[in-house]
Amino acid sequence: MKFPLPAKSLPVRLCALAFATLMLSQSLQAVPIRVLAWNDEVAARKLAIADGKGSVIIEAMHPSKRTKPYHVAVGDKPITIQALDKTGADGKPAASAILIPQGTKLPLLLILPDAKAATGLRLFVLDDDVAGFPWGGLRFINASGSKLGFVCEKKPVVLPVSWTPVLFNPGGDNRNMEVQLFFVDQPAVPIYSAVWEQQQEVRMLIFIVPSEDPRQGPVALKMITEDRRIKEVPVPNPH
Repeated sequence: MKFPLPAKSLPVRLCALAFATLMLSQSLQAVPIRVLAWNDEVAARKLAIADGKGSVIIEAMHPSKRTKPYHVAVGDKPITIQALDKTGADGKPAASAILIPQGTKLPLLLILPDAKAATGLRLFVLDDDVAGFPWGGLRFINASGSKLGFVCEKKPVVLPVSWTPVLFNPGGDNRNMEVQLFFVDQPAVPIYSAVWEQQQEVRMLIFIVPSEDPRQGPVALKMITEDRRIKEVPVPNPH
């Protein structure tokens, strides 16, 4: 048999409910995610980013520039990329989950083409926080398939075949720097050489990939620059 609660118990129950609601809202942490399309094909796709509260279309994707941040709620429900131009078996837009590694402070979502995926996309998250990728720094991801060496002003660093970034921070004043790339087992034969401009207000994300034109050498560089002097226009939380 159920008895009605005494009147004096109602405030206690309401307080408990309010506390639980507060704890739930705090657990749903808002995280700003920026997006980088791998190529023009991906940038032309109609995509949305979704969390447990809703979705918003990703605007102005570009293979050489991060988008503005989109604020999503990290909680019990997964964050996904919805392909609005592809339909899943349930009749809804095909979706791929965004896996954000634990401890990531400022996610940068790299979207690559993947013909085998339902969305036609492969997702990869980097931590873009300045604590690990400072202004003035060079950050390498060696996707060339070969272990490489990078030399900047006679300072060498090894670039293993890995999507784990390798940071090189030249430091010092703004200047022009001589740089080279070579296979680690052939250090005397550069496969790339150039003069790069070092600016302490700019950081550069560099993807090293196999070259599509053998005349240009065995590797190609995809370079994404960001200048902290350019002010971002904040994107409001869609929720």
